[in-house]
Amino acid sequence: MKVWWGMMVRFEVISIDMFQTLVDVHSRRNYIWKRILKKDYSEELAQEYSTLMGEFIYRRFHQDVILAEEFSNLKSIFREYYKEVFIKTGLKFSPQKAVEIWASEHSLATPYSDTNDFFNCIGKVIPICLVSDADIDMISSHVENFNFGQVFISEKVKAYKNQSNGKVFKEVIEYYNVKPERILHIGDTLSDIMGANRVGIKTCWINRNEDKWKYDIKPTYIINSLRDIAGILGLEKQNQVM
Repeated sequence: MKVWWGMMVRFEVISIDMFQTLVDVHSRRNYIWKRILKKDYSEELAQEYSTLMGEFIYRRFHQDVILAEEFSNLKSIFREYYKEVFIKTGLKFSPQKAVEIWASEHSLATPYSDTNDFFNCIGKVIPICLVSDADIDMISSHVENFNFGQVFISEKVKAYKNQSNGKVFKEVIEYYNVKPERILHIGDTLSDIMGANRVGIKTCWINRNEDKWKYDIKPTYIINSLRDIAGILGLEKQNQVM
């Protein structure tokens, strides 16, 4: 166990999600629909289509990847969701083109205001790795911007965070060769909490929008900002800096 300024650090590795944890993808929503709807774009219509896509994501995605016999990358999965939304709404647009726009806008998402502070303070004390359900081209520009010790990306690992075999998080444990309870995973979704919990990794739900946790499986910690991590880690003096 590491010691920092006379205090015991509770974890040896930080594992963290990318989208809606480190960078704000929701800020790209209107850009996605402007490129798809073109002259027909309005904020109201963008909200309507976003809501429909959200229903597919929250109702279908985790079940689809768990039940799939073979791995499919994220763009392949979301292409089918766009196809179904376009059929339902009658929108004449290529699902393949839509998913390419969606992926490219992910790569343009900007960091949250607390992200750089997190790396500058916590990253000096504890190794930080990335665990993300993403395709490589969606996330490569972000990976270059942050000081990760290692990256575990679903398209590369050929598995998603919430799959029952726990492959992604097992690779984190194996790479760092530490006990799972000495790893803290931070993320914004149920997949982050369930997937890490399944293999014994401690979890932290980042709840930026002050939502209510609705599930039986509970995160070990709940935070509203990455600036809250220092206190969890036992780095209270660092927390004053952040």
